[in-house]
Amino acid sequence: MTDRNDQVADSARVAVYIDPPSHHYLNDRLFVVDDGRPSGDRLLEPYAYLRRRLEERGIPVHTADLMPPETEAGATTNLYFSLGMLGNYRALARRRDTVLSAFFAIECPIVEPSLYRALADVQHAFRHVFSWSDSAALERFVGEPLRCELFRWPQSFSEVHPAIWSRTDRKFLVMINSNKLPRVYWQELYTERQRAVEFFAQTDEIDLYGPNWDKPANRVGKTWVPATVRRLQQQWLTRWQRLRPDPQLVAARRVWRGRARSKAETLGDYTFAICFENMVFKGWITEKIFDCFFAGTVPIYWGAPEIAELIPPECFIDMRQFSGYAELARFLKALRVEDVQRYRDSARAFLASSQFEPFTKQTFAQRFLTLVDEVRAAQPSARAGV
Repeated sequence: MTDRNDQVADSARVAVYIDPPSHHYLNDRLFVVDDGRPSGDRLLEPYAYLRRRLEERGIPVHTADLMPPETEAGATTNLYFSLGMLGNYRALARRRDTVLSAFFAIECPIVEPSLYRALADVQHAFRHVFSWSDSAALERFVGEPLRCELFRWPQSFSEVHPAIWSRTDRKFLVMINSNKLPRVYWQELYTERQRAVEFFAQTDEIDLYGPNWDKPANRVGKTWVPATVRRLQQQWLTRWQRLRPDPQLVAARRVWRGRARSKAETLGDYTFAICFENMVFKGWITEKIFDCFFAGTVPIYWGAPEIAELIPPECFIDMRQFSGYAELARFLKALRVEDVQRYRDSARAFLASSQFEPFTKQTFAQRFLTLVDEVRAAQPSARAGV
């Protein structure tokens, strides 16, 4: 058996550099679990956990902006991973000390269509491309077959929040989302969220949380329109909506409660939550449904078409089963306390089962460990049994 000291010495020949999904997480901020941003509870925990796991093996981990200048061949090998960043990989591919290990297409196509158009080239530069969907489903956005492997969005937590989950004094219905519109309207659910809020706002049976509902909706994704022009557009839209108010925004603002102080704490105040992904697409399952499970809130879900194959249908209410929001409202109000508890108990059991494993931070980290071992095994020192 290889001595632990030998393992650490061999691991030191490899360093991991990760390009985060946004410039906000550069300078190692990707690994700061509680950075004060109002974007979710412990949102970055999967990346902090990944870093801990790699560093336990003596492998340094940083964001890609901290990669040092090129060194001589035979020194430390840099393993480069991108979580959707496209601006650096071509230059890094020319470095003798760097391996383009894996590209993770994390965002969905209607948010970042340019990312998926770029994947046709990306797949030839990286050893691995990972997606939450498959080649056939993504081809309409990529333009050609994509050589991709499957991964699932890693969740920050592995079990329910006991104190929050156990709350019994809960209000009826909540939705937590930003006021946004898509860049591409194919199969999108942004506007469906607005319709849901508009319906339940008629009877004040929903509370809405999230940023920017007091402003015109922001359009998601990257754009080449200068910031100054975007500000002028927002100012014009604000004035226009004062003259011609949008009925859906008027309804939303009537039930808007501001930003959620904590997603888990807020969800825990409600029995049900509108839990729509931002699009209907195979494999597109983000943190939304799991956040409900952790808080003991019953999600009303719409998103991945095959959701019932991945998460037991007794854990959630499937919006597709209803002709509209009037029928959904009647169904929710007819549920007995014991009916609601069955949903909650089923979700808790799911989190404790092997079915949840693909969505855990442990599975996500193990994928990186495997990719690191793949490169290390090809190093001369590893083959010589150092």
